[in-house]
Formats: sequence, structure tokens, C-alpha cells
Amino acid sequence: METHRAKKKHKFIEKAKQNNEFNTILCHELRTPLFAVSAISKSLLKSNTQKNQLEDLKILDRVATYILKLINDSLLLKRIDANELNYLEEYFDIDELLDNVFKTIKKHSEASLTPLDFKIADNVPKLFKGDSLKITQILINLIDNAIKFGNQKPVSLFISCLEKVDGTCVLSFQVKDQGTGISIENQGIIRNRFQQLESKSKEYGSGLGLSIVVQLLKIMNSCLVIDSKLNKGSTFKFELLLGLKDNNKINDKKSLNFSALKGLSVLIVDDNLVNQNITLKILAKKKIFAKAVKSGSEAIALLKKEIFQAVIMDLYMPKMTGQEATEIIRSFNPNIPVIAHTGVDKKDQWKELEQAGFTALLNKPYIENDLYQILLETCKVEIA
Repeated sequence: METHRAKKKHKFIEKAKQNNEFNTILCHELRTPLFAVSAISKSLLKSNTQKNQLEDLKILDRVATYILKLINDSLLLKRIDANELNYLEEYFDIDELLDNVFKTIKKHSEASLTPLDFKIADNVPKLFKGDSLKITQILINLIDNAIKFGNQKPVSLFISCLEKVDGTCVLSFQVKDQGTGISIENQGIIRNRFQQLESKSKEYGSGLGLSIVVQLLKIMNSCLVIDSKLNKGSTFKFELLLGLKDNNKINDKKSLNFSALKGLSVLIVDDNLVNQNITLKILAKKKIFAKAVKSGSEAIALLKKEIFQAVIMDLYMPKMTGQEATEIIRSFNPNIPVIAHTGVDKKDQWKELEQAGFTALLNKPYIENDLYQILLETCKVEIA
């Protein structure tokens, strides 16, 4: 009987592993073409686009952004369900965190003609110790929802300090909209996954945002409070206990001078020709010399003949994976920076990638400046 149970358990575990591997590959395959759609639409929007094409490009860009958010939200919930998310403490600047949130949400607010108002009370310190990434994710999701259901009326974020004790601070966050409001019965429903109210904005939505907020706050020993009245708007509130930093500033970051990348030589390894061309164009903007190959074996052969200062390596390629190729490259070239390029969130597997010889990680789709910054840092380019 025990043997039968053991076999059944083993089959279940193997099936789960296969499903995880399938989801990983599927995620990569979805993000890869999405990277192309996002990059090309953004590039065309910056060019001298004809007026009759402008609205179509904006729609294309919004759809690409929505699909990416849906993939990211689904993966985040998967990690929450598997208890893979931990509370990560680091020092952060509250002004920088809010600037990050504003830049992320700005396009949505402008497209929906919704004014944003961010305010920090005078009693709020500047530097904290806590999980800045989770706080950022929570605020983006809450403000995103407020814009969607706010009927183009102003959306505000107010942060205040409720208490300071023994090097800690209780911070209060309030996101307020002036939309249609939420009934008492619906306030419980919208916390569940795939549940959302009807919106006049006719925007895309999955109903995952608020569920993610609830789960992330739970990890941070907090909870979401909803104060809402029909036709009078809603306020979403939460409190966090955060550590305070003693000194008055975090180590200053050097200002980035991307012009220092001019003349750098980079090898792109990607089996997707569209992604090759996009990366080549992005590098060309900074006058970076680049070549592209479509397999790990081609990259190995070329690196033995020519000198490059960095390699951008796709992880998922047929015949030879990026990890296998990098391990071989390290056998004859131990110093060249190799940047892992993937549509799969590999942050949790970074130690494994680092052991294989990778220097840095760049997820698809990426912001152009993220690539430039990684090249600056990994190639140790002198910054003027």
C-alpha cells in the first residue's frame, strides 16, 4: 500500500515539475514576440508618425503593456502561492520610490486624462529600510485601479508618518479616487482573483491587481482597508512598519553617461531574428558596434576569432541553451561579461546562472536604458 502511495506521490511531483517547466518555456515564448511588439510600437511613436496611424500605434502599445502586466501578475501570483516570495529588506529613498511609481503610471494617467497628485506629509523621514519593490508594486496596482475607475477625476496618493519608535516608523499610505465608489458587498468580492467591477473607461483588466495587493500586504504583515461610498469615490489604505536609516543619505549613485558606450563591441546571441534586429537598432543608437548570431555554437566559434567586450545571450535556444554556451565560453574566455537575456523571471535562479558564468540578467521586454546601464556596469566603462 505504501509503495503504491509513494509511486503516486512521485508521479504527482514529476507532473508538477513538467507543468512548471512548460509554464517557464511558455512564458519565455510569450515575452519574446511581446518584446518585439513593444519595442517597435514605442519606436514608431517616437518617429514622425502620420496622424491616421498614431491612434492605432497607441492602441498597439497599450495592448502590449497590458499583456506584459498580465503575464507578470500571473507569475507573481504563482510565486505567492508557492511561498517563494520573501520579505526583502533594503535601504531606500521614499522620494525615489514615488518617482518610480509616477514614471510607471504616468502613461496610463495621461492616456485616460486623469490628473495625479502625490503628497508626502512633513513628518515623513526620507530614508527607510524595508521591501521597496513590494511597496512599489502595491502602489502601482492601487493607483492603476483608481485611474481605471476614477472617471477621469483626480487620483491622489498621501503618505504620512503615524508613529516613530526605536528606529522604526509606521507609515500610512492612502490612494484616493473620486469615482463611482464600491458597495459594501462588492468590497469583499473585488479582493478575490479575476473579480472586478464594471468600468466606464473600457480598459483591459484581469481582476488580479487587488488580489496581488492583498497578498503582498499579507507578506508584509499588513492589510488593505477600503473606505468607499457609492458615487463619492474610494480610499484604499494600508500601514507599514519600516526601519529608519540613521545617516542622512544613501550612497550617491553615479549619474549615467550613456555616451561613454560609444565604440563598445557587443555580440548578440538570439535565435529570434526579429529580436536580433531590435537589439541591434537599440545598440546602434549609442554607436555601439554589434554583431548577431542565432546559436550558441556560432557564438563560441566567433568569440574564438574576434574580440568583443560583452555578450547578450538568449537563454532558451534550440540544440544548445544559453547556459550551456556560456559554460563553454568560460572555458576559454573567463572575463568577458555575458548578460543573460530571457523572457522568464530568473531572479530566484540567479545563483545558478552566476555559477554557469553569467555576469548580469536582463529580462524581456526591457527598457532601453536598462540595457545601457547593464553594459555600463558590466563592461566597467569609465563614466565621465
